[in-house]
Amino acid sequence: MILQELAAYYDRRIEGGDDTIPTEGTSEKAIGAAIDLTDWQPGGVPVIRLLGDRSGKKVKPLRMAVPAEIKRTSGVAANFLWDKSAYVLGVKSAGKDPAAGVVAADKEFEAFRQLHADTLAETEDAALQALLAFLGDWTPARAVEAVAQGQIPTEVIDANLIFTYGAGRVPMLHMRRAARRAWDLRRAAVAGGVGRCLVTGELAPVAKLHPSIKGVRGAQSSGASLVSFNLDAFTSYGKSQGGNAPVSESAAFAYGTILNHLLAPESGHRVQIGDATTVFWTDAAKEADDVAGRLLTNAVAPAYGLMDEPAAEVEATDGDTPAAKPKIDLRMSDAEAQRVRTALTAIAQGRAIEDVEPELLPDTRLYVLGLAPNASRLAVRFWHQDSLGRFVDRLRQHWRDLRLEPGIDGGRPVSVYALLRALSPQDKVDNLPPKLGGDIMRAVLSGGPYPANMAALALMRMRADGNISALRVAMIKAWLVRAMMLSPEERETRLVSLDLEDKNVGYRLGRLFAVLENLQRKALPGLNATIRDRYYGAASATPASIFPVLIRSSTHHAARLRKNSGGLAIWYDRTIAEVIDGLPSHLPAHLTMDDQGRFAIGYFHQRQTQMHTAPDPVKAAETAEPSEIDDDDQLD
Repeated sequence: MILQELAAYYDRRIEGGDDTIPTEGTSEKAIGAAIDLTDWQPGGVPVIRLLGDRSGKKVKPLRMAVPAEIKRTSGVAANFLWDKSAYVLGVKSAGKDPAAGVVAADKEFEAFRQLHADTLAETEDAALQALLAFLGDWTPARAVEAVAQGQIPTEVIDANLIFTYGAGRVPMLHMRRAARRAWDLRRAAVAGGVGRCLVTGELAPVAKLHPSIKGVRGAQSSGASLVSFNLDAFTSYGKSQGGNAPVSESAAFAYGTILNHLLAPESGHRVQIGDATTVFWTDAAKEADDVAGRLLTNAVAPAYGLMDEPAAEVEATDGDTPAAKPKIDLRMSDAEAQRVRTALTAIAQGRAIEDVEPELLPDTRLYVLGLAPNASRLAVRFWHQDSLGRFVDRLRQHWRDLRLEPGIDGGRPVSVYALLRALSPQDKVDNLPPKLGGDIMRAVLSGGPYPANMAALALMRMRADGNISALRVAMIKAWLVRAMMLSPEERETRLVSLDLEDKNVGYRLGRLFAVLENLQRKALPGLNATIRDRYYGAASATPASIFPVLIRSSTHHAARLRKNSGGLAIWYDRTIAEVIDGLPSHLPAHLTMDDQGRFAIGYFHQRQTQMHTAPDPVKAAETAEPSEIDDDDQLD
């Protein structure tokens, strides 16, 4: 099903006139230079012209469609009419350090020469004959010497190179009609026989090897396979390699090309969610499909630096020479950013997708694919297809389940990436369990329960660093309301703001902890560390052992407060009594994970109330800055 939908998407983009997608039999590559054979003479060095934009600090090679890239599973294999300098000229870097110089690449050059000698043996095209003459005369040793003498620019070492001939309308050899015909014959000759394609259902030449997929974070930089058979244990009925799951050359090219297009950093359809590199696409026309991509990628992760992160620059990694890897700027224009921000806010507030973006219809089909690295292969972390309207409804429900009062981040829709960052140690998402991002995304897509480890990690991080942030509390709240299997109407109001009638022991203890902390802040102004810094973890997990100590110390804080502000002390006494009134006579020795979550929610709700509706001195205590005052007497 995944391959079928990808192949169908490729066909829609091609039929819609998208000239950014390579056609069958080609690949889009970054080309660093062209070898001009027009005036080359045997024994000489050809003219080499550098290509691309070299005006800035970063070289931007020229991207163009070339004959489809060969899949190098191991050993040496050459591409047709283009390749790296090791194959085309027989010279490569001696090491990662440019100062190490260059060395001859005899095996690579011989593979390149033999491929063209076999493929172009019958050609009568003058340009292709000139290429064969050059390959028959040239040697890697001469290439090394030419680099040393400055006849070959050092910029071409390890770069992708092409050939040109003449000054006519089609100077590039790989674009000439004779070359394209020779390439088609070559592809047909190496196809894995004819079989029934599992994607199209048609009889067609079967792909022996499926295309390499690039752009999945953590996978091999040279690309990884979505479908492959490389061991005898993976074969059956005498079939080898791609014959075990027959997919036609045409369908394999289509799904591989469009998936690599979606995974390109600048595609606007790709985001990173934990270890899952995720792509979105629809069955809409190109313009509407790109609009949907911008909206959805920014809804779940800051693909363009719009929602949670500064605008990012991503390094292209498609096998280009290290010196020529361009930084791809993912910033939106101000107008685009404002359009996306406005649209997402409108969706979160309940407006229909077609009212926000007229090009998008609710019955448009949406496809979401999450891929993760798995050795030399790719693992499908999740696969989801649904109507765009239902997906928007589930995305809106996700935001509503996260809702707290006052609103998180000013009421702005929160991305999945922001949730992961709030859970991550040292603010690094890579420190999280690899599957967490995919599990959260699956809950968003399906409307099902959030993973339990999302709430467990939020509780763990709060105990570890004492930061009971709105995002962490919101994740616990969302996990709870979905686990309680409430109706959408009940979820709209449950645990959103302070509930004076909630008798849950964890919730009440969290509220009590917030009041005791505020009392301590007011009684000991400028305190450098409060009871939250020292006792939050123990109080939320083992309340019976901690709260008696906190209550005793609060009597001393209240007594100190009465000396200067008797009326304010009454407010604290009354609030503490109201909270304690809902608690059992014997506090539990341990709180379950659910009740620890409610403890955090109660603490957050009570603090928000103290910040916004309590008497001014209480508000001031909530926002007071710490000082260097000795805090040894905080539990006197």
